Amino acid sequence: MTPSPAPRPIPSMEYGDFSLTVHRNAGTEHVIKAQMELTYRCNLHCCHCYTDPYNHKEFFPKEMTLEEITRILDEMADLGILWLNFTGGEVFARRDFFDIYDYAYAKGFLLVLYTNGTTLTESVIDRLTRQPPFFIDVSCHSVTEEKFDWFTQVKGSYRHFLRGMELLKASGLPFRMKSTAMNWNQEEWAQIRRFVKSFDVISSTTTQLYPRLNGDLRPLELRLSPQEVTALGAEAMPMEEECPGADNPVSSPVSRRLYRCLCATNGIHINAWAELGTCTLEYEARASLREHTLKEAIETVFRKVRALQYERPTPCGDCSLYTFCDKTPTSARQQFRDPEAPNPYECDVAFLRASQVMRQPLIHPLQKKEEISHAR
Repeated sequence: MTPSPAPRPIPSMEYGDFSLTVHRNAGTEHVIKAQMELTYRCNLHCCHCYTDPYNHKEFFPKEMTLEEITRILDEMADLGILWLNFTGGEVFARRDFFDIYDYAYAKGFLLVLYTNGTTLTESVIDRLTRQPPFFIDVSCHSVTEEKFDWFTQVKGSYRHFLRGMELLKASGLPFRMKSTAMNWNQEEWAQIRRFVKSFDVISSTTTQLYPRLNGDLRPLELRLSPQEVTALGAEAMPMEEECPGADNPVSSPVSRRLYRCLCATNGIHINAWAELGTCTLEYEARASLREHTLKEAIETVFRKVRALQYERPTPCGDCSLYTFCDKTPTSARQQFRDPEAPNPYECDVAFLRASQVMRQPLIHPLQKKEEISHAR
């Protein structure tokens, strides 16, 4: 009797190497990551939240049903999507959240959950501990009760947040913390950083705020000044994955594409109403997953987004500093009724960031607007 060969161990590698390999193999034609807004419902009403206008009961019937979500998850798995981020609203505001979570977990997705931390209870932690997510991302924008409750517009929310963080830390579940630097919390920024550091976890900072989904511009009133943004230095620079070519920005080739980021390459975003786009901030081309299969929607939206270009003379069209810029066409349309329009705030930030990094004289992007006007 021939002896069976000895089993060979499955080779392993560091996660960073694995992720890099998957992204390289995917190239720009294979979607490997998705973000899904499960709901716009939330127990808080944060002043900066872009989804809060739809955090009201009259809008809840428009949200995806459990059956719709599981169908989409099946299609994601069939297409080879690996990373899946569940966000909201507040994900735990859905009573059927764990029906969704368990179904996705069984499909083998690497799951990331976005939460405000105030809804983390012993029972929620217990369920997650049984089938741990890849990561839990928690927002932390203040560490003082008065300011926290003012920002969330819910009294007592700070105490619930602290309790949630205590439970999360004790659970051993993998989590990260995200903070947004704004004009109202800048005086306690050092305290926030110390608080986040005390958990000894990965953390990230952003200064970006965007109009709400209904066009309300009030969140922009909370922005730091361009000078204050750049004073934070690399801590508030655009993330590399959102800003390809950032290693050598000034010499990067300028494209006429309206979207010069990673939109329409390897990621998708699905909002709570089953509308698919290329990312959270892209609302120029959307396709309904109630009318199309996931594959059809991706092909339709990606084709439209890749085809969008600057059609008129504009400073943005040939700006060599664009890799430092956080302008989005949708935000430009919401603020200036034109997705091609330059955003003076983002122009200032990009100019200051580039000057800080390049350490050489640069031309402010909006000076080109004057040159274009004179040329006419």
